[in-house]
Amino acid sequence: MTAPASAKSDHGSTSTRANFWLLASLGVIASAVAWAWYGFAQFEAQTEQPKALSADTTMAGFAEVIGGVPLILAHLIGLILLLVVGWWAYGRRGIALAMVAVIVASGIGIIVAQILWGGELFQLGINNNTYIP
Repeated sequence: MTAPASAKSDHGSTSTRANFWLLASLGVIASAVAWAWYGFAQFEAQTEQPKALSADTTMAGFAEVIGGVPLILAHLIGLILLLVVGWWAYGRRGIALAMVAVIVASGIGIIVAQILWGGELFQLGINNNTYIP
């Protein structure tokens, strides 16, 4: 028995599949930049917190808005793009591939940012009193 013509085939064109893997590869770079930017925002909040306290204010929330929101948006945009292109290229299997690609890209981005921030990416913030040169 054959599937109806309107059913989604599990086979996409070669160019669509190539575009999927190109997007996934670019996602690794975007994720590394997004995680490094998150670290920068945390570092900025950490270094400016003493000045903010002396001015009777705080840097609380700065890193979440400047670093966290772009990080989340980068992941969401990447996931949506990969889900769409993955569906076109691989059908249902493309959805799983898209999720795995985003997870792997984010993991690589965390590793790159940890290296750039001397292993302190998740220790940065307004509650950390150490200084990173």
